[in-house]
Amino acid sequence: MTAEREAWLNALSRLYPVPAGYRVPLLDEDEAQDVLRCGPDIFADLVAAGLPHDGGRFDRNDLTNLALDAGTGQSRPERAVRYALRWMREDPRTWETPMRWSFSIEMSVPDDAAGRWSHTRFLPELNGGLLENWESSAAVRMTPTHFEFDGPGPVTFSGSISTAGKVQGLVSPALRKITEEFLDRGYRWVRLPEDCQHDYAPILDAGVAPCVAASTYLQKEFQAAGYEARTRGGWILGMLDLAHSWVEVVDDDGVTKPVDAVFERLSALAEHPHPGIPAACVGSRINRMLPGAIGAGAPESLHHTAGGARPATTRTVIRRVGAR
Repeated sequence: MTAEREAWLNALSRLYPVPAGYRVPLLDEDEAQDVLRCGPDIFADLVAAGLPHDGGRFDRNDLTNLALDAGTGQSRPERAVRYALRWMREDPRTWETPMRWSFSIEMSVPDDAAGRWSHTRFLPELNGGLLENWESSAAVRMTPTHFEFDGPGPVTFSGSISTAGKVQGLVSPALRKITEEFLDRGYRWVRLPEDCQHDYAPILDAGVAPCVAASTYLQKEFQAAGYEARTRGGWILGMLDLAHSWVEVVDDDGVTKPVDAVFERLSALAEHPHPGIPAACVGSRINRMLPGAIGAGAPESLHHTAGGARPATTRTVIRRVGAR
């Protein structure tokens, strides 16, 4: 057996498959092979060894998690993540540098029905930034938690924001102990649908830690230790504008600090990450994080009608302004 084939099969043996009921098997065999880039022979071996599929169609999250764990360096997910995390080579003190970003959001539903739309409000001010300006294809109202729009879809919303950050650590020995014990278990980061992560126990028991599951677990542990804590949903900017979650806790010095244990795990996927990054992930505010006014796993946008609310299909593009 070649080393490459062994790496793929070993990764498959560790795969935590997307649970039934949450799977979205959209990719055919050719598309799946294009994601993995393992070659037809190894792909056939993976299918024979139990790579999850539904009638020859594959879930993108399963393929992404398999590719990242195999670590061959050739797959599309690995190349995309390494490119997106190239800034992790820099000293964490660069996390405090002010940055500007443009954003564009499109919300739609299949029938483009009229009604009211809501999108989670950006809160860059939590990291020392600002929502600078915006414009929309529909009338917009800003509430403490949402941007609200009226009219038929699709609705577009665009503008610019600034972000900043602050490198800091946890003061509380109790908070540090809880976080260190979590990290010492050696969880692997995986992508899973957010809806399935609220039942976090079986996921963590399998040795994997997506962001909603990890944040929910740490929130409960911090609260059990007597600390005020909440989960926070938002986005990692510059990383394919990936939706993300972390936990915020009021430390012994009275400062509310993010604890992003999953981001610490994610840094292991970067090429030559700065050695100071794992420690800085625990307590620091990061200029590449955009907090939202939601908890972990909450939908970012909804379409409201007299019959109720449903998640809207959302296309989000956020780009750094002035980046070379």
